[in-house]
Amino acid sequence: MRNLYRRLGIEPSASEQEIETAIARCTNSTVKSDGAEVLLNQSRRRNYDRVHRTLCDIGVLRAHLGLCHGNNWRSPESDDFSVEPTHGLSLHNELVEKIKRFNKKSKVDEFVNSVKEFISGVFRLAAVLGVIAGVIWIISISEDSSRSSNTTSSSYSPPKPPAFNEPALQLPQSGTIRRYTSRAGVAPLEIKTSAGSNYLVKLEDVSSGSNILDVFVRGGSTIEIEVPLGTYRLKYAAGQTWYGYEHYFGPSTGYSKADSNFRFYNDGYRVSGYTVTLYQVRDGNLSTSRLSPGFYPVSADG
Repeated sequence: MRNLYRRLGIEPSASEQEIETAIARCTNSTVKSDGAEVLLNQSRRRNYDRVHRTLCDIGVLRAHLGLCHGNNWRSPESDDFSVEPTHGLSLHNELVEKIKRFNKKSKVDEFVNSVKEFISGVFRLAAVLGVIAGVIWIISISEDSSRSSNTTSSSYSPPKPPAFNEPALQLPQSGTIRRYTSRAGVAPLEIKTSAGSNYLVKLEDVSSGSNILDVFVRGGSTIEIEVPLGTYRLKYAAGQTWYGYEHYFGPSTGYSKADSNFRFYNDGYRVSGYTVTLYQVRDGNLSTSRLSPGFYPVSADG
C-alpha cells in the first residue's frame, strides 16, 4: 500500500483543502488519481487511515529491531513506511548468519540461547514502549482533568447569539439558477425532491473550490438543468421558510454534501449525466454528510 500522505507531501491530519491543493500540484498521475479517489472520499479515507496508522507503527518497530536493512524488507511500497533504523546492523541479517554458522550438532544449544536472547530483547523493547505509552496516557488524563476542573470552577458563560429577526421572503421558483461561470451547460442533471423541505443546491469545482452554479428546488418537485463539463462537489441547504440568498432558511437551515464527487464528461459518443434524489430511496447509492454553516459559503453576490 502506498503512503499517499508522504507521496503528496502532507500530514495525515491535513484538511480536505490541503489535500486538494497537494493533488493539484502532484506530477505523478497514479498518486494523483489514488489521492483523489481515497483521500477525498470521507468513508474511504477513514478506512485508509486505520491501515495507514498500523503500517506506520510497524515501520517504527522494524527500525527499533534493526529489520530495515536486508533485501527481504525492501520494496517500493514498504519503503513508504520505513523510518531510519536505530541499529547500524540488521538483527535479521545477524540471525541469518548465526543460523548458517550453527551447522554442527554441538552448536545447537548455543543457537537456541542466541534465539532466546534475541526474543528476550524484543520483549524488553516492547515493555519499554508500553511503559512510555502508559506515562503519556497518564499525563494526558491529568491534563484533561486539569482542564475540566478549570472549566468547572470558572463562572464564564458564552454570550448568546443575536436574535434572528430577518423577514421571510417568497420562495424562488423551482429551477431558478444562478451561474458563476461563462462555460456553457451541456451535461444533464436531474434533481428530485420530496415534500416537506425546500433546497438550494450548489455545484462546486473540486480542483479550484469555486462555485459553478446554484439552483433552487421546491420540495416535492423535480427539475432538469444542464451543467458545464467538469468534476464537482454537490452541496445543499435545506429548510422550509426562505430568508434570501444571504440567510437561506434561517437558523434552522440544514447543510449537507454528497460524499462522492460528480464527474460530467463527453467521451465522444455521449455526454454523461446524473439523477440526484434528495430523499431516501430503496437501493439508493448516494451517501451524504452533514456540514456546519461555515463549510457552505454564501455566494459572492449575497
